[in-house]
Amino acid sequence: MDRIIIKEIYMKELDRKRNIRIYLPVDYYENENKRYPVIYMHDGQNLFDHQLSYSGHSWEVKETLDRMQENGEIEGFIVVGIDNNQEGFKRLDEYSPWKNEEIESLLERGIKDGAGGEGKEYAEFIVKTLKPYIDENFRTLSDRENTIVAGSSMGGFISLYIGFKYQDVFSKIGAFSTAAWFKEGELLEFLREEGQREEMKVYLDIGTEETSNDNEPNFKDYYINGTIRIYETLCEFMDKQNIKLIIDEGATHSEIHWAKRFPEFIRFIK
Repeated sequence: MDRIIIKEIYMKELDRKRNIRIYLPVDYYENENKRYPVIYMHDGQNLFDHQLSYSGHSWEVKETLDRMQENGEIEGFIVVGIDNNQEGFKRLDEYSPWKNEEIESLLERGIKDGAGGEGKEYAEFIVKTLKPYIDENFRTLSDRENTIVAGSSMGGFISLYIGFKYQDVFSKIGAFSTAAWFKEGELLEFLREEGQREEMKVYLDIGTEETSNDNEPNFKDYYINGTIRIYETLCEFMDKQNIKLIIDEGATHSEIHWAKRFPEFIRFIK
């Protein structure tokens, strides 16, 4: 039986439809009494299939989790990949609760009202519509200890927002190559305001070659220093043992390197 299931779901909070891709563990159909923790991930098209991935290389989530479970490293995870909105720049809208009206690439295309601003509704969709659907239809461990949210770039940005906004639902966050630059001030202020109401684990990573724009004097600030500032902010109110920061020398802003670091994330949260 297929262990990657594709379902179309109505996002009532945003009044649009979206495909979700559900990965089931190696032994899901064999062990009918076993339940599994769930990782909710963004940019679902990029997680499992090289041909669908934006870069031509997927995160290799299935291969990695299959191998780790077969090797006895993990008991298995269900992964729910939520496809991004490929209509124009709606992906950016959904992945930030705050608008950014100064993105040069958008202004050059005549998009004057910026991007972002739908992240609150997107988060509500995951918590109020998607998670209940998954828990009802699949054998999940539905408590917060076994509910994780993760993503890369803007997906990392929105994962931090969702995880800290809904600490009663999520206990672990994975933020790969976070696009902190999108609205860093608002994000850091939000993290400080929310603080830690429940014990959390947060995985952060960044590559030293996230952008190839060497002529931009602040290019390191876009990703590397932004992620370091997120780490330092979390250290203000979290136990450092519950935060993992990886700075990957030579790594670019790509699925190839997120796939490479994905096993380390799984080891940290298991």
